[in-house]
Amino acid sequence: MVAVDPKTLRPGPPERLAIITHEYFPVLSGGTIMAEKLAAELSKLGWEVDILTARIGTEFPEYEHCDGFDVYRFATARRSTADSSLFELLSYFCLGLPQMLALARKRRYTMLFPIFAIPSGLIGLILSKLLNIPSVVFVDAGDTPGLESTMKNYVRYLTSVFRLVVNRSRAVVVCEGLEDLVEPYLNHRRFTAIPNGTVLPPEEAHPNRNGADLQLLSIGRLVLRKGFREIVTALSIVRSKRSDFHLRIVGYGRAEDEIRQVLEEHSIFENVSLLGRVEYERLGEYFLSSDAYLFYGDREGSSLAMIEAGAYGLPIMASDHPGNRTYVRNGESGFLVEYKNPESLARAILTMLEHRDDLPRMGQKSRAIAQEYSWANVAARYDQFLREALRRS
Repeated sequence: MVAVDPKTLRPGPPERLAIITHEYFPVLSGGTIMAEKLAAELSKLGWEVDILTARIGTEFPEYEHCDGFDVYRFATARRSTADSSLFELLSYFCLGLPQMLALARKRRYTMLFPIFAIPSGLIGLILSKLLNIPSVVFVDAGDTPGLESTMKNYVRYLTSVFRLVVNRSRAVVVCEGLEDLVEPYLNHRRFTAIPNGTVLPPEEAHPNRNGADLQLLSIGRLVLRKGFREIVTALSIVRSKRSDFHLRIVGYGRAEDEIRQVLEEHSIFENVSLLGRVEYERLGEYFLSSDAYLFYGDREGSSLAMIEAGAYGLPIMASDHPGNRTYVRNGESGFLVEYKNPESLARAILTMLEHRDDLPRMGQKSRAIAQEYSWANVAARYDQFLREALRRS
């Protein structure tokens, strides 16, 4: 990716953009972080940006002015900060749509940008038709047919809806690494693939300087598609050979009990800590106190937490999927490991344990790669694509 200096860009006339997402703070997810970072960066490029989302609880206000953008939270039946239930998704659609319609008429948006085809993309498509404004939908792993996800039980029955949304929207942004799975559902070429981004923090981690045990970190929702079952199995193999490691898992989700059961089956509680929910602004302390990052999930484009780990200068062990290959250079910044192969993952962990002196060099390579994918650079690509979509008749 070629680095782009936003100061050298010539943004077009101010446009008003509505980012529609069912996941935003207090929900901690990739969709949340993407919406926040993209809104902030697009506002610097001349867009007037609003985020339209569901309100959960009373801690976060119905209206909030943030760093260059505004957030509107609408009353729905959603109550959980974990994965949405089918009822909560339906309430977001049925109750959120009329409220968003009223706001859109008042705010006079010139473009809609739903994050995920289901359910936000469908809302965006309806608003687009009612108000005669374009909708450009973002597609990630959560709603892509053919991938395991928390929505999989629903998406497999909603493939026709997915196809409708991606083909009737003005254009489609696919999370880089998922192009081959999305293209079969498209009957047009109005799409692009854009990777996720990160912020390069001022502080750097110091791999191999965190004590006698190798400190591993993994962040994500506790769902089985994140590969936690295989991770635990791999760690039990490693434990049979040496015990100088510890994995901290940050996250929460519906599979927590099942993951705890797997830990018990392998008797590896001493080497693994489940830390639960940690607020986003506190994650930095966990990156800084780790020696390497572990992401062993199914295909999902790219894990935002994994990219952030690289930005902190951590070596990365990741499942060998297209999206991950963008950010991990096998043998240079970490290791790419065949998915659902705990034995291969165990070998990668043992290699790190046996060659800990290589970790600082790998970490510096990770940070150099992450620098190419700053949110400023990524937002510049969105800016260009969205403005091109606006110009289409």
